[in-house]
Parts: sequence; C-alpha cells; structure tokens
Amino acid sequence: MYPFFAQFVFPIALIAVLTLTSAKPVAFRHANVLSRAGDIKEAYDYVVVGAGTSGLTVADRLTEDGKHTVLVIEYCHLISDEVIEAGGGRFFADPGIYYNITSTPQPELNNRTQGVILGCCVGGSSAVNGMVFVRGTKTEYDGWAELGGPDSTWDWDGVLPYFRKASHFTHPEETLAEAFNITWNPDSWGQDPDTHLYATFPTFQNTAIIPMYEAMKKMPGIEIPIDGASGDNGLFWHPASIDPEKFWRSYARTAHYDNISRENFEVLTRHKVRRVLFDGTTATGVEFVPRDGDDTTPLSVKANKEVILSAGAIHTPQILQKSGIGPKSLLEQADIPVVVDIPGVGQNFQDHLYLYVGYELPSPEPRRLTSILVTNGTPPAPNVTLPGDPSTITGPNIGAWIGLPVVTENYEDIASRYAAQDPAAYLPADTHPSVLAGYEAFQSLHADFLRSKNVNMLWIVVGGLNGAVVMNMHIVSHGTVNINTTDIEAEPVVDYRALSNPIDLELMVENILFYRRYMMESEDFKPYGPNETSPGLEVEGEALEEWIRETLIPTNYHPVGTAGKKPLEMGGVVDEELLLHGVERLRVVDASVMPLLPGANTQQPCYMIAEKVG
Repeated sequence: MYPFFAQFVFPIALIAVLTLTSAKPVAFRHANVLSRAGDIKEAYDYVVVGAGTSGLTVADRLTEDGKHTVLVIEYCHLISDEVIEAGGGRFFADPGIYYNITSTPQPELNNRTQGVILGCCVGGSSAVNGMVFVRGTKTEYDGWAELGGPDSTWDWDGVLPYFRKASHFTHPEETLAEAFNITWNPDSWGQDPDTHLYATFPTFQNTAIIPMYEAMKKMPGIEIPIDGASGDNGLFWHPASIDPEKFWRSYARTAHYDNISRENFEVLTRHKVRRVLFDGTTATGVEFVPRDGDDTTPLSVKANKEVILSAGAIHTPQILQKSGIGPKSLLEQADIPVVVDIPGVGQNFQDHLYLYVGYELPSPEPRRLTSILVTNGTPPAPNVTLPGDPSTITGPNIGAWIGLPVVTENYEDIASRYAAQDPAAYLPADTHPSVLAGYEAFQSLHADFLRSKNVNMLWIVVGGLNGAVVMNMHIVSHGTVNINTTDIEAEPVVDYRALSNPIDLELMVENILFYRRYMMESEDFKPYGPNETSPGLEVEGEALEEWIRETLIPTNYHPVGTAGKKPLEMGGVVDEELLLHGVERLRVVDASVMPLLPGANTQQPCYMIAEKVG
C-alpha cells in the first residue's frame, strides 16, 4: 500500500519504482551527518527526535543564527541524490523507505487491516508524499484556535505568516496560466530568496483537464476562488512541492538540510530514541540505541534547553508513553513508571478517508495519453499549443475542495443528528473523562463545520481521465495510537476505528452521490453516454454502504491529533506553545499536535507548525 496517487493510474503522473542499494554512493553536499553515536557531544541546547518534515525545519530555524546547538536523532537513513534523480523527484514505491506498520483489524471495514505508511528516511514523509501543496480554509484554522482555548494564536490570522514563511512560491508560466485559467494571490504566498522549500507549478498540463474543469465549475454551489492559499475553498489550481529549476521533489531534506554546513547542527541517523529522560518532571535529554548491530546498550544525550519530539503522529505518542507520559492506566499495564498522567496522549487520532469511483465515457477507439493506453473517452480537449515539458508534471495540480452544503441538501439533517449524539456513544468504553470532554467540544465545532460552506468536507481530484479519488477531509470517528503493552519496543498499536461513528459512512455516501451527479447529470458529459464502472449505478442504499466498507481506505497517510494542542482538561497534550502539560522543557512539533484535521494534505501545515515555533 502506497500513498494514494500511486495506487491509481493518472495520465499526468507515472510511478517510479525505485530500489535502494548499498552499492550506490550517498552524495550529500554539506549536511553535517553523524553515523556513530560516539561522534556526538555530551550535551546540546536542543535535542530533536525525528528528521522528518517538522523536525528538520525546526532544527534549521534553531541553528541559523549560530546561537544554539542542535542534535537531531533519526531512526531511518539517508536516501541518495542518485535515487532522487532516478525518480525525477516523483513517487517512491520502495518499501525500504517506509515503516512497516499494520493497523488493527477494522470491524466496520469487514475486519480489514491497513498499512500505516510513513516515510522512513531523512526528510520523513515529505520525501514520499504526493507533493500536493495546499493549506485548508480560514474556518478550519479558526477551529484550531477555538479548541485551543482563550487567546489562542493558532487561528487563520495567526498561522498565515508562517505559511508564507515556509515556502518560496513560483508562479506558473504565462502561457500555462492563460490556457488553464490559473490564478493566484501573491499576498498569500512567500517569496523569500532564503527559503528553499518551493511551491511550483509544472510547465505543462494535460488539456483533457479543461472540459472536466468546465463541467465541475457548473456544478451548483461551486466557487472559483483566486487560489487555495487565501483561506477560501472551491475549484482551484495549486502548486506542488517541486524545485522550479530541476523539477525534482522539494522537501524537508533539500530545504532544511542540504547545503547547510553548521557546526551547531548535527544529525545522527539509524538510531532509535527509546524515551525522554527526566529529573522529576523536567526533561533533561533522551535515551537511544543503535538501530543496527547486536549492541543494544542504551546511550544518552543531554538537552540543556529542550527536548523536541518531531517523530510524527504515530511515533510521538509512543515515545511519550514509553517515557512515562500518557494515560496512567495504560502505563501501569505496561509496567512503566508514571511521570505525568496525561490521558490524551495517543487519543484523538484522525486521518483522511478515501476511495476510488470509476467512470467511462465510451469512445469507439482506444487512445494514448502519455504512455498509458486509455479505452474510455472524454469530451474533446481544446487544441492548445503549450511549450512546456510534460515531464515536469508530478501529480494533480487542480482539485475541487467542497463544503457539505454544496455536496448535499441533507447537510442540516446530518449536522443536527451528529450534534445530538451522546459524545461517549462512539468512543472506546474506557475513554477518560477529559478526553470525552475534548471530544464534546470537537463535536460542537464539527457540527458547525458540517453546516459551513467554507470547510473542506470533500476533495475531488480533477483530472483528464474519468473517475476520481473521493476523499472525506473531516472525520468524526476518532482512533488511538498506543504502545504495545506486551512489547513496548515493538511498533505501536494503531487503531483507526474507521467508520465507528456512522456519520462518516453517511458522509462518504453523500460524496459518492455528488460525484455521480457531476458525471451522470452534467450537460457536458451527456453526449458521451457516461457509465459508472465502480461501484455501478445499480449499487445504492445498503449495497452502496457495503461497497464502501469493502473498498474504503481509512488513511490518506495524513495522521494527526495524538498529542493534541488543547487544554489538559479537554484531553489536550500540549499547550499553545506546544509544550507538554505538566512537564518542563519538553515540546512536540509535528502533526500530532493538530487538534483536528485540516481540510488539506498535511504537508504544508506541518511546515507551518515548525516555522511558528522555530
């Protein structure tokens, strides 16, 4: 199982299947890499756990003025420039750069398990994602602030400067912008020449997208904002995280690690952090062990100022729990001494849900788009001469990001029934009262989200072929990520609890019905005799629900929420500064702090979080 764009065939993005071999030299330009624990110092000002999207960003920012020393400890390895070049910066399909984690069986998905895909390399999941560069809406980040409590600075106005700071925007070429109606708001984007994470448009697009775009634009309620970076949703073009010169992947390693030569910035790879060390409730450093070899003697390093966990929404709660920070009952079951009882650690787990619906517009003759043979037709694409290079296309650069009132006229009924639920009805029976209180606040906010046009409940990738990934961007079923109490060194126990709240199933049904209307009722498509190939128009009602249970993927590899930024009494784990409740000198900087999902891919929000605290 790989990131969702790699599971389906698009004419604009081919999957590179790559193999890492030890025979290839690693060509890292100026990164200060340590391969042996014996090379590290006794102490650093900051010890960062995880060299992923957020970890490398915050480490770069902490060291750029030369005043602080930082050690980053990473479980995984470096991938070479040769590998990146061979893949053209596109998708990676090598299991050697993913963690090998499988979820628990999901009862509402016919007891299917799910691969939990996380990037395992320097750069983390920013090295393996679909490079979609979007943010979500103003309403959604205002929700982050609402759940954070009074005087929160994590509303839209509070995070926008850090979105700007996080990347360097490159506007599309004039010919491309004119042919495809690509617009943008320069005030929403940063163009700092010292920022080397890039948000870039390819130089070419498939003109078969244009009729699909025109048909979506005519759907009732669809808005066309200037872009997706200004806090509004609708149908819009967006850049990808690619370099504007080479059109290779632009990610945390190339932005915050390569070409940096600082004596105060060191990265130790292939070592596993076991736990945070404490003096009372003050974090003093971390304990770690080598990943390779037979010697598992624990090693340690001191942090004079802070320990920063950036291990991601799956491994950050595991490290916290192994360190004695988490639900008391869980820690006692695992015979871990309790440092601070924080019931919310590992709870509030959320991810985006998706599935694929298929359509064909019959055409008498097969035709070829790039290297993919296509047997179904589409409305004729405009005859546009584009001087750009098709190889610069990394994946979809256009999507419809839609609120529930546009998806269905039943939105008020769904919102009202969700708001009336007993908050405990669809959570685990042993849910702590503080976590339950936090979910009750989430439920009230989310009911408002269901009524809001400017909350991205549905994402449809608009492409040149028929059929689409249909994604639920805000779920109400919350899962858990907890240590394996019988083997705390094993990978954590990941339970999505997918569709455990039946509202999520209703939402996915409504999403599918919206796409059916788009394909089957559009005047643009009727002349071509559209036909639904998957699941098929005859599949309705309970049969459609069962098809969803059989095919739904409970993750788009955007896990969040397991160390939520909320008050402790509301099931929160970190405060507004992302410092652990009840603990000194321990901070979390990664997707686990998000109190609820953004209606967007989590890449850009993770960079923003690191910039805001770095």
